Amino acid sequence: MTINLDDYSVAELEKLIKQAERKLEKKRMEAVKSAQAEINKIAKDLGVSVDDLLEEKSKSRKKTTARKATRKKKAAVRKPAKIKYRNPQDSSQTWTGRGKRPVWLRDALEKGAKLEDFEV
Repeated sequence: MTINLDDYSVAELEKLIKQAERKLEKKRMEAVKSAQAEINKIAKDLGVSVDDLLEEKSKSRKKTTARKATRKKKAAVRKPAKIKYRNPQDSSQTWTGRGKRPVWLRDALEKGAKLEDFEV
């Protein structure tokens, strides 16, 4: 469905927006009521209360979520690498020995320094 909005004035567009928002809210409320009625029917057919029905679902969801969280924690827990090298001129510049050498260390090594001079 396409509506040509080019011919509408600002006031008409604002009015149209308000009408659409009211209609949208009405449809949402109808959908919620329909879902509530369906949940009540299912609970009645099962011979349980709606609270019992929803409680069981939330309990199983909590168990599943707890299992997933445990798996994620195991994969996510990782200790940071220890610092092995430090720039004596600027102690905030460090390197763990992993990855590319930092610029400050490469420059110092090119000038004849030894890697051992920077060990922590």
